[in-house]
Amino acid sequence: MSALRSFFGRRDEGGQAIVLVAAAMLAMLFAVGLAIDAGQLFVARRGAQEAADAAAFAGAVVLYQGGSAAQAVAAAQADATLNGFTTGGDTTVTVNAPPVSGPFTGSLVHVEVIVQTQVRTALVPAQSSLAAVRARGVAGAQPLNNGYAVMSLDRGDTPNALSVQAGGSVSLNGGGILVNSTSSTAANNQGGSISVEPYPPYGTDVSGNVSGTWPHVSTGQPQLPDPFAGYPKPSTNGLPVYTSLGGTTLNPGVYDVSIAASGGTTLTLNSGVYILRAGMGASGNADIVAGPGGVFLFNANANYPASGGGCTSVSLVGNAVSTLLPLTTGTYANLLFYQDPECTNAFTIAGNGVLTASGTIYVPNGAVVFNGNDATLTGSQLVAKTVEVQNGNVNITFSTATTAQPVVPALAE
Repeated sequence: MSALRSFFGRRDEGGQAIVLVAAAMLAMLFAVGLAIDAGQLFVARRGAQEAADAAAFAGAVVLYQGGSAAQAVAAAQADATLNGFTTGGDTTVTVNAPPVSGPFTGSLVHVEVIVQTQVRTALVPAQSSLAAVRARGVAGAQPLNNGYAVMSLDRGDTPNALSVQAGGSVSLNGGGILVNSTSSTAANNQGGSISVEPYPPYGTDVSGNVSGTWPHVSTGQPQLPDPFAGYPKPSTNGLPVYTSLGGTTLNPGVYDVSIAASGGTTLTLNSGVYILRAGMGASGNADIVAGPGGVFLFNANANYPASGGGCTSVSLVGNAVSTLLPLTTGTYANLLFYQDPECTNAFTIAGNGVLTASGTIYVPNGAVVFNGNDATLTGSQLVAKTVEVQNGNVNITFSTATTAQPVVPALAE
């Protein structure tokens, strides 16, 4: 009997071990299944999020290019389809323009994309009803201004991309200096007076190197893209075309005659868009002033909106004193002057010429030159391919409230 009890006792203990091992194996298999399913869900969630972000960005690009909300929705849906997500079966793609949730609810320059899909798990099929994946992306055409009061955009190995001579003065408040040139003398101060305040955060950022003394300088900085490159050129549709000035009070339109003042004359520009196909100038104690509401000045070639035909410069010289204010609403809000990138002419203030201006002056492929007897700019922001301050004064108080806010497509959430 003793031997028999011993035999059955061993069988009982062995059976218990088998049960324990089986239970442990089941738990391990379940854990492995959960790990695999969690991995599947993670990959599916990441794919859905990338698709939602890409689709929202595609819609934002359409809005940035001036398209309608319906066109933005169509573009977002098409992009989601390209990435394998379209409404049908276990997947729903919802596009809202404007968004209906989140901090950009109702924004006319944003697009919201929601991707919802069911992921069929591999080892725990009974839990598939719980494997719902939801991703949301929001993108919009958002304002971008990087805090530079003076920007020299030239991206080549160009010496003196920003130069200040002994008779020159640059005084900046609330914004810094950017010089994109990679030259060893990209920023060249030949004895002029330069101040940039407050510091920090504002200083002189140069991709290349400097010559002379510059305030709070950082060299070897990454080149930055032109933040205003996406600004659309103005349309000529509906604008009258002028071949003569016809008086001293001018109205918005397309000018095939130079808006030029001389001999003590004052030209007053009524509020609106002016397309200059023959340039602009003031000399001989003459003035150009903007009336209430402000103006947007676009310097173009003689055949604009077609290419070619040659461009004419803008110059304020010979004791001319001009006061110009930008539009405050619409596409060109706070963008006072925009020279067509096709034009390489200089914008010149010389010979006691004085320009008092609010808003951004933007000359992407030309120079802004200050030359002779205290030529002066008092303004808000100066952006050009190169800037040359000879005997002039540049006084700028930078603020995002009074400068153009370039709009670029970007993910917002």
